[in-house]
Amino acid sequence: MLPEISGEFGVVQAPDLRFSDDGSPWVKVRGVAKDRKFNKETNEWVDGDLCYLDILIGGKPAENLCESITVGDILTVKGRLVQREWQDKEGKTQKSFSLRADYVGVGLRFTAAPTPKTLGENRRTPAAVAPQPEEAPF
Repeated sequence: MLPEISGEFGVVQAPDLRFSDDGSPWVKVRGVAKDRKFNKETNEWVDGDLCYLDILIGGKPAENLCESITVGDILTVKGRLVQREWQDKEGKTQKSFSLRADYVGVGLRFTAAPTPKTLGENRRTPAAVAPQPEEAPF
């Protein structure tokens, strides 16, 4: 079983929405996790180690994520760490890690929601559920 991890990642590249052969959407988002600490002696934040990962998510959440985030946003991600092997230009085998996300949330700690709520075909408003009569029924 693949290891499950969760954490906060800063978005460092715009989401890359693609479609599989069967037409299913999926997105790759490049994220960075930072080890940042406050130095009480200098009264400043100090960046520590960085971990860059491609965050992968499929289905309708992939499309929603593309419409909701931009570079600089913070994501909270829970998923499984996966490794793949590939050949570089010199023919050497390389390995890379990515995070296959089960859950992605947009962080609101430093900013308001990145996009306004819009009414789509799948959402209902009270007016759409029950048409308002011209006269009150009572």
